[in-house]
Amino acid sequence: MPDTYTARVAAEVRAAMARHGRTSRDLATILNVSAPTARARWGGSRPYTVEEVDRIAEALGVPVLDLLMSPHQPAA
Repeated sequence: MPDTYTARVAAEVRAAMARHGRTSRDLATILNVSAPTARARWGGSRPYTVEEVDRIAEALGVPVLDLLMSPHQPAA
């Protein structure tokens, strides 16, 4: 997967979901989307919307910025 912002956000979401014992099926439920749509977001082939990232952060009880910035990415 190329190192794009979409790919990095997808990786952060996957990591956060894993830390909370959640799967791509849970992602589909959180986002209220079909399983194929959730898998496309999960894999980084389709970008998350701002609203989707907000829903994920709320469901996991984490700050939105934790999902938008990797630990190696400095704040602007």
